[in-house]
Amino acid sequence: MVWVEATVLAIALAIDAAAVAAALGASGSSTSAVLRSAVAFGLAQSAMAGLGAIGGAQLASFASGWDHWVAFGLLVVVGAKMALEEPEESPRAPDPTAWALVGMALATSIDALVAGVALPALDLPVGISVGIIGLVTAVLAVVAGRVGQAAGRLAGPWAMRGAGVVLIALGCRVLWLNGLATG
Repeated sequence: MVWVEATVLAIALAIDAAAVAAALGASGSSTSAVLRSAVAFGLAQSAMAGLGAIGGAQLASFASGWDHWVAFGLLVVVGAKMALEEPEESPRAPDPTAWALVGMALATSIDALVAGVALPALDLPVGISVGIIGLVTAVLAVVAGRVGQAAGRLAGPWAMRGAGVVLIALGCRVLWLNGLATG
């Protein structure tokens, strides 16, 4: 039963990363960039869940005041850059830089920090759960990125703008759910 519970938690945590990976794919990022993003997202989700489990409630309460603002800012900046760039004749956008990948990975993994705090309370073994979270995130990000690449080829140069809008909307969702809801 532990595997099922950890996998369900991992899928829930991976949704944001998969959406960002799909947006990257739709913007024309190369397959190697999609794979790098999947690895970055998986590692970030694992690390944040592990930090949450180790740091416990103190770490979660420290970050809860500003975490949603960081995620919102990172996603909106990257999304705005994608949405506002002029579409080129080639629908392929430049691959994201290492720093952009780090920013997107951190922005999509902040919720894993809080989930990590709950791992001991859920009676889930931390090591196994953290591994499952990272693996599931990486796999879903690869699949979503490849689906995004296929959709991007169909939508042409406007796919990058649409992908940017998706990232901005995801940032606003994070802010609304986590920031505005708490006042």
